[in-house]
Amino acid sequence: MTILRRSLSSVTYRSLCIPEDIKDRGLEAIPNFYYRDDGLRLWDVIHRFVQRVLGYYYKNDLEVQKDSELQTWILEIFEHGFLSKRNTGIPERFTTVAELIKFVTMVIFTGSAQHAAVNSGQYDFGGWMPNTPISLQLPPPTTKGQTTEATMLNTLPDVNVTVQGMATLWLLSQQSTDFVPLGQYPEDHFTEESPQRMVKGFQKELEVLSAAIKDRNEHLEVPYVYLDPVEVENSVAI
Repeated sequence: MTILRRSLSSVTYRSLCIPEDIKDRGLEAIPNFYYRDDGLRLWDVIHRFVQRVLGYYYKNDLEVQKDSELQTWILEIFEHGFLSKRNTGIPERFTTVAELIKFVTMVIFTGSAQHAAVNSGQYDFGGWMPNTPISLQLPPPTTKGQTTEATMLNTLPDVNVTVQGMATLWLLSQQSTDFVPLGQYPEDHFTEESPQRMVKGFQKELEVLSAAIKDRNEHLEVPYVYLDPVEVENSVAI
């Protein structure tokens, strides 16, 4: 609980929106940062789609303000998800279409792209146990220069714990059998012509981005594949 409480205290609305998060952390100019590059492009694609769809259903700010179910939804998120903490920046209500578009973009990005970036590479990076040991058998050193190879080996988890951890990471990194990629809607919720056209436009933009990422990855010694739209699931499905 202490770890969760400490982590939650650092979560803000800006930290959940990748354009602002990258800027706030001063990561705009770091070279070869493919999470940033692919993530920002994917955010923009999602944002354009959300803008078109919500612009179709909400013609002006007043319609957003008068949507009682929508306002109840965001208030519940503010009160129960973020404990009514105004310093998080999470809105208590929506007053404009633009505010709604940004929030929905964040929700879609977090449940699809951000989850893919965090989850899909777990085994790639954690399969080598010293990279991310899941437990320590000795407390970490408190002073420099006191650690030997024997100390390190005695600190790392034993074989059984390591195997269990690797198996968990491998399982979490696998694509589920009911995988549905971002932008695909098997249930066909949208029956009107305009939203269907917007969905097709969204899918086309994702295809273009996927092709660009694949082309770049061909020239990388270690390809970054986690935000290729064809590898990003529509939602968190574990």
